[in-house]
Parts: sequence; C-alpha cells; structure tokens
Amino acid sequence: MEELLIRLSSLPGVTGSFYVGDDSSFISQSLSSSFVQENAKRAVMVLAQTFEALSQVAQFKINRMLVNTGGSRLFIRRSDKGFLNLLTDITADVSVIDSALDGALKEMLIMAQPPAPAPAQAPPTVPQTVVAAASAKTAPTSQIAPAPAPATTPAAVAPAAPTQIPAPKPPATVEASVLEKILAQAEEALGELGATIYENQLSDHKLNTSKLTRDSVMKFCYALQKDASMIIGPSAAKQMADKMMMLLK
Repeated sequence: MEELLIRLSSLPGVTGSFYVGDDSSFISQSLSSSFVQENAKRAVMVLAQTFEALSQVAQFKINRMLVNTGGSRLFIRRSDKGFLNLLTDITADVSVIDSALDGALKEMLIMAQPPAPAPAQAPPTVPQTVVAAASAKTAPTSQIAPAPAPATTPAAVAPAAPTQIPAPKPPATVEASVLEKILAQAEEALGELGATIYENQLSDHKLNTSKLTRDSVMKFCYALQKDASMIIGPSAAKQMADKMMMLLK
C-alpha cells in the first residue's frame, strides 16, 4: 500500500495521499507536518455515511467523489475495505488523476486476493521387491528349492520436516552521505532554490540519519520531485528524481 501511495503522490499537482480503512487504519504519504490524521479519519467516517446516503437517493452505488476546497481538490475513491484519498492543487489534470486512481484500485483488488493454494503432492512410492518364480523345468521334482521367504516391506518413509518460514528481512539501509549527493542533484536542477526545497522537505520528513532506510529516502526523493515539478516542469523534475534514485542502488 505504501509503494502505491508513493507513486500516486509523485504525480504532477498532487500534494499528498492517504488511505483510511474501515478498521480505522491510516496510511499517508507526502503530507505536510500540519496534516492532522485524526481529523482526516473523522472526515472519512462522515464521507462514508454521505456515500451511503447519496447512493440511496440516487438508487445506485456511488464510489467516487471530488471535493473542491478553494485552491485545492480532494479526490475520494471507495475501495472494498476503505477509502483512497488524493490531495491536489488546481494545476492537477483531473483526467490523469482519475485514471491513476482507477488503476490503483485495481491493484488493491489484486493485492487483497488470497494466494493460490499449493498443488497437492502425490504420496511417495514405496519400492516393492519382485521375486521371479522358478521354472518347473529347471530341476527334478525332488531337487526343487524351497520357496524363498516373502520380501520384507521397507519401513514407512518418515514425513519430511515442515518448512520453516524465514524471518522477515530488516529494511534496507543506506549511508547518510547519500543525502549530500541528493542535495547536489537538487541544486544542479533547481539552482538556488534547490537547497531551500531540500531543507523544507528534510524538515517535514524528519529523516533519521543514524539509521537511514532506503524506503524513507525514496519518499524524500519523490517529495523533492513533486516540488520541483512546479518550478522546472514534470519532465525535468522526473529526470532529477531518477538521478537521485540511482544513488540508492
């Protein structure tokens, strides 16, 4: 879900995204430090009731809503288990946002599907000893050898020990020195504004330089791309972000 919100937040004109589940879970990306999560949860609860009421009035199910809030927009989509929300400014292309949200909802449906069960394995084949019957013509009746003792059935094969599930891997970390290189890329693309935008986003994200994770730096770079797109355009901002992402490989 977080990776999905990161991609949505990197779209031109998007100022942030968040998801509120029916179980009151909350996930957000690229939102300013002044954003109040509790207010967002409360607003989504009211919106859920509004969606239900409007559906009863209109006689069909309503799954989307667009709210204009004086210079900004809030796109709301109903999913199976909650609400997907996207905050944008007035420069955002509505058709692009709608298409991106539709694709995100399809991805969420795929992620919610349970994994297919593993095919049943056939039981191991127990080897059998075949004893050839002696021919009656090989020896006279008086010299026929006694019949061999029945073959001993091998012991049952012990069941294989259950496969242990490996412990989850800790998040990948990067050196703190990568931030200096990201700052250099921002200054190269944005000039004097690069340092200002870098410092503002660094303050919002509150990166832990003593244990810098790759995911947190990716979110930081996407936020820089979003701010840069308003100054140098989406294409140049994406090129800047791509160079930053190369530093994380």
